[in-house]
Amino acid sequence: MGLTFWTSFVALLATGVYVYVSKTPFEENVVKLTPQRELTGKLAQTPQNTLKNIDILVKGEVYGPECQVLHKGALYSASLDGSVVKIIDGKVAKKLEVYKNNPKCRELRCSQPLGIRHWKEEKFVFADGALGILVVDFKTEQFEQIYTAGTLVGNWGIGFADDFDFVGEDTIVFSDMHPKCGMHNFMQCFVEFSRDGRLFKLNLNTGEFEIIADNLLAPNGVVAHPDKQSVIVSSSSGSQLLRVYYAGSKKGAVEVFADGLPGMPDNLRQTSSGKTFWIAFYRSSIGGRSAIQVLSEYPAVRKFLNIFGNLLMPFDMLFGKHVVIIEMDFEGNVVSSIHDTEGRLRALTNVIDDGKYLYFGSFVKDYIGRALRP
Repeated sequence: MGLTFWTSFVALLATGVYVYVSKTPFEENVVKLTPQRELTGKLAQTPQNTLKNIDILVKGEVYGPECQVLHKGALYSASLDGSVVKIIDGKVAKKLEVYKNNPKCRELRCSQPLGIRHWKEEKFVFADGALGILVVDFKTEQFEQIYTAGTLVGNWGIGFADDFDFVGEDTIVFSDMHPKCGMHNFMQCFVEFSRDGRLFKLNLNTGEFEIIADNLLAPNGVVAHPDKQSVIVSSSSGSQLLRVYYAGSKKGAVEVFADGLPGMPDNLRQTSSGKTFWIAFYRSSIGGRSAIQVLSEYPAVRKFLNIFGNLLMPFDMLFGKHVVIIEMDFEGNVVSSIHDTEGRLRALTNVIDDGKYLYFGSFVKDYIGRALRP
């Protein structure tokens, strides 16, 4: 085969790629990201704030333990295999499956428990990326679906309920993305820098709801602000935190709370003191932001990279070995930082503490991490 053949082959291949890319639906958004903060001051790494040993809990008994919550000495965790587990003294004491009578759902991801919090008695609320908002009762071992994915609200249905926090005894504010941004293909929205995110307020008793804010860039973790009028929400692909008001004279307002963060933030959880909160980063950008973020102002290039779809995520996770966890107060000031320089906390989605230990969640690992709090 001569040069003419290979020239024709390459030209044909290039034409095919061009046609495929041009015909593929893609939101060509231009986003200018704030320059990343330097690791100085309270963000600086020191021997004192660097993690040494990380214990591995319940290995092989959870898969993708995205989020955890502590209650009365027990650790509860969501698991992407469609279950919620109760852990006592480092061992699984009870595991409840949403689809316990349908084992195939473990593989098909019929249920995708993500953010979880304690509600009352032995009831826990969790956001399910496939089903919506659910309640599980560890006493009766029953599940109740409070809000169903696919329910039409505005121009589309609830697509990807991710995280939430309580803003009242029976009321939560939760984050949601367009149905196309679900667990199976969320890279599409990440590469697009899609602003299809919304924030809802939901009464767990009545099912009444309202949209608090829309057109948000990749809303993810949620933590209630002590002013009782707003919540802090992580914008993952924007590497920033937003403050969104759900009540008061500023209801519906969206403000930048903190930006230029050293990674893509995921869940936000109050520390054991209640005066500050932890920021977990599922992708660290210490040493360099992801290629997609570097190209945030070049949608045409990102559209081409979108050919590789979900293959981009595992490739991207090879980078960002140095991971930082940030403790921040509710005024947006960095209080402290904790560092892992060995890559053990890659794909970190959640951080909580009991005053002595830190507990780490992840959407890809088959265990929960634990370490002494520096």
